[in-house]
Amino acid sequence: MTALPSLIQDALHTQLKTPDLTTPATDIAWPFIPYTPVVRKSYFDVRQLMTAAPNHPTIGFTDPTMERGIFQVDAVIPDGNGEAPGWRLAELVKARFALGTKLALGSFYLRINSPPQTANPLKETGWIRFPVSVPYLIIA
Repeated sequence: MTALPSLIQDALHTQLKTPDLTTPATDIAWPFIPYTPVVRKSYFDVRQLMTAAPNHPTIGFTDPTMERGIFQVDAVIPDGNGEAPGWRLAELVKARFALGTKLALGSFYLRINSPPQTANPLKETGWIRFPVSVPYLIIA
């Protein structure tokens, strides 16, 4: 049996990368896989899953359990190009995970139960990050 976090990660990663969000394809930095950004080239930085404690809202022991979490993807652009390119990349991520998106996880579904949100841009040396948070819910 495959662990639920692995199924969640696979479903979210597949949704992000298939088909490519941009043409030509923008690089994706995956969690815990070494990635060196290419100078002056935008990329998506996928963070590890942020999971919340499961919620079992009913009294019965056989009733469904709700699993919740946030899928975090940063749209990262080179500094010096203004904000518009970063906002555009962030919007592509949000559209890919629009409210109501449903991804199959075996016998149940992952649902995007709230609209994804983009936080204020964060400036780093040479880069600007546009953090996109995608909340998800699974009733298993």
